[in-house]
Amino acid sequence: MSNPLKFTILSGDRSGPFYHTYGTSLPYFEKYNMLDAKAIDYVDSGLLKVSDVVEFQRQYCSESVIMMKKLKKLGKVCIFHCDDNIWELPPNNPAISTYKPGSPVVERFEMLMKMAHAVTTSTPYLKKWCLKYNPNVYVYRNLVDPIIESFKSPGGDNPEEIRIGWTGTPHHHDDIAPIEPLFLELVKDPRVKLVFMGYAPPTVLHNIPRARWEYYDFVPVDAFYMTLANLDFDIGIAPLIEHGFNYGKTARKAQEYAILKVPMVLSSIKCYSEWKHGETCLKPQENTVQGWLKRITYLIENPKEANKLSEMAYKQVIKNHDINVYSWERANLYYTIYEEVTGTKHPHMEYVTRGYTISRAGGN
Repeated sequence: MSNPLKFTILSGDRSGPFYHTYGTSLPYFEKYNMLDAKAIDYVDSGLLKVSDVVEFQRQYCSESVIMMKKLKKLGKVCIFHCDDNIWELPPNNPAISTYKPGSPVVERFEMLMKMAHAVTTSTPYLKKWCLKYNPNVYVYRNLVDPIIESFKSPGGDNPEEIRIGWTGTPHHHDDIAPIEPLFLELVKDPRVKLVFMGYAPPTVLHNIPRARWEYYDFVPVDAFYMTLANLDFDIGIAPLIEHGFNYGKTARKAQEYAILKVPMVLSSIKCYSEWKHGETCLKPQENTVQGWLKRITYLIENPKEANKLSEMAYKQVIKNHDINVYSWERANLYYTIYEEVTGTKHPHMEYVTRGYTISRAGGN
């Protein structure tokens, strides 16, 4: 059997997007002998020069531009990965300080996209933006790892509690702001405990008794799955408002709730269109306090129906986003780009395309 394609991801950070896109998938590339894959967060010219394909993920430093130019001269395949809509940031979003229009960071971001042989991204909406800078744009399927189930602790500390949770960053305050008074309404039920990781709204921190909420700061990204699994959410919420920045988002949060069998209430926004109201989740008719309260209250008062929704959501995420089933798609994408750029079909590509069906049949 031929040796797999040598693939290196040059990371711009060790954030959630990096871990979800690469940190979970790289071991599976090796497990199924699909790619000889490595991830680094610094420029190692020796390693990069012996790679067949190098993917640049959100690189801010000028060294990335220099390195991509050198690698292209050496005949290496260079890809840029875009995982955020930096062009339509809400004016009050903290990310605007990094992605200020016309700033050196944005100029470098766009320059790398133009220089790369191809661009990968996470949503069709982002693809439309990326096509302005590069004609060769590919969209990844989001993948989740069923191993997250094994991280769950058996039972909660207080079975009487109803733990309503959300995870995110301050970048999503604008999404919570329209329904922030919701949390004051929810704690009127003495069984409810609010649980947040990464960011907690000011209304919760300043106006709700400390015993009624839990807050967990950021954790190392490779510990995110373990931490999320042990927060013991009974209901997960995912509010997003309508604007371009959010149109570029994936349904990652819904997929994480689904793999943990957490009943969920999701915003009625395009990125959650895969998840159908009344089948795998509930969605408010209006993005108002009363709209969200109605859906959450229904799940609280109808635990059997909530369980049915979570079971259906679990089946859907396993069917469409299991990393054991679909890792080959992403690996095959790198082989395809390699062939298109070099004009040479890599001898290992046939194994990835056909041979992986043997492993896929084995499931988890």
